[in-house]
Amino acid sequence: MKVRNRLACLFSIFTLIALSGCATSTQAPPLNAQSPLQVPSIKVVVDCGSCQVRPNVPTLILDGYRGAASKAGAQISPTSEAIVTIQEYSDRNDTARFLVGAFAGKDEIRAEVIYQEKKFIVEDYYRNAWLGIESLANKIGEMVFAEVK
Repeated sequence: MKVRNRLACLFSIFTLIALSGCATSTQAPPLNAQSPLQVPSIKVVVDCGSCQVRPNVPTLILDGYRGAASKAGAQISPTSEAIVTIQEYSDRNDTARFLVGAFAGKDEIRAEVIYQEKKFIVEDYYRNAWLGIESLANKIGEMVFAEVK
């Protein structure tokens, strides 16, 4: 009889422990929760003299910016705007990049960003066989986001 009572007691204790783990409480968001980070929209302008910028590069810069903002949980403001001016640009032929890699030269973008009367430069280049101007344009957009946030 004692064994049966002990087993019943242990069973009751384990049941209570198991059920207490199932209860969850949801927390309400704090009343002073901050609104999401707001960043300006961007406008990409080409002003590099006689350079020939691929038509999709400004869109890819914008996509990189939007992707970085989304990843950071930031909202893009429709009322403020930063101007991104491509000042220096060079790209490699994709076939030459695949065949000879770094010996084909480099893909390079240098842009000036103006936001709230502040100017700064974002620039980078790729000199390898696997990353081209498209990846670089996305990276430039991410760099712009990092500076204006």
